[in-house]
Amino acid sequence: MDPAANEERFDDLVKLSFFSDIGKAITGARDLKELSRSVMEQIGTVFAPASWSLFFRNHGSGELTFVVAIGSGADKLVGKTLEKGRGVAGWIAEQGEALIIEDVAKDGRFDPSMDEMSGFTTKSIIGVPLKTRTRVFGVIELINRMNGQAFTAFDLKLLSTIADYAAIAMEKLYYIQALKRSATTDQLTRLYNRRLLAPFIQREIERSKRERTPFCILFIDIDRFKRVNDTRGHEAGDAVLRKVADILRTVIRKGDFVCRWGGDEFVVVLSATARDAAQVAKDRLLADGRYLALAAEYGIGLSVGVHEARDGDAAEILKTVDRDMYDEKTREVEKEPEDLPTALDEALGT
Repeated sequence: MDPAANEERFDDLVKLSFFSDIGKAITGARDLKELSRSVMEQIGTVFAPASWSLFFRNHGSGELTFVVAIGSGADKLVGKTLEKGRGVAGWIAEQGEALIIEDVAKDGRFDPSMDEMSGFTTKSIIGVPLKTRTRVFGVIELINRMNGQAFTAFDLKLLSTIADYAAIAMEKLYYIQALKRSATTDQLTRLYNRRLLAPFIQREIERSKRERTPFCILFIDIDRFKRVNDTRGHEAGDAVLRKVADILRTVIRKGDFVCRWGGDEFVVVLSATARDAAQVAKDRLLADGRYLALAAEYGIGLSVGVHEARDGDAAEILKTVDRDMYDEKTREVEKEPEDLPTALDEALGT
């Protein structure tokens, strides 16, 4: 038998032996990020490409995003997106078919813009879709063999098989994570819901005891929200809730906790924060230009209660905060001007 054929057959057997390692990577991963990285590292070992990438596909727009990119210049690609159908990866995603291109210079589907961005020179490509029976949700693409040889039909078959197993595992993890998000996320505002609030406060209580520093809770209520629903409809009310949530995301520090308590109420937990600093955060929220514009447009306001805590029970702390919020809201209603639009115009200087 031809020695070259023997060497190729031995190489194929070695590749097959890596299925055990890939299987462990797939079954042992705890989330999509870990699974994606593990599978791609194993693929690099099996196929020895000069560069290789994993794309996830946006089901709505069809765009592809570089989730994992390994090799020369790959760090410049992670997070970048490709328009629907663009390049070889785009073609694979839209057609749902595996593909080998021995010379990209002779193939019109190749898009050189990624090479220009990364400084890499693509010569040959092998790519396969990550797909289940219902949809394509990603692409694995390998570029240039390190030894200079061309990718083979066996490589394509093997990579397709790996992709099929990986796709099933990724879809399973995706739905598990989606269920977890659904259980802890408010669907309208995309903030956390109240289920996570007590556990977060309990962690802050424990941290406060260790570090001997307080934390603060802001309890936020939208004033005159019912009036918006009654006069402008529930779509307008939903828009107000989403906009308030967006403002809170950007005004509050990243390490703090923001949730929708329910209805038109929100709760913010400011970690390692004393009352004076919490008051600054409250003032910053109420002075935010987006909030002032929202207040003027819909005739709403925000009542914000500040509660400082150090220890105790999370449930009791929330009861105290709720009571403080009620008192704060009562005071705001008592001093609310009769001519609200005029008062808002004056506050905005219009």
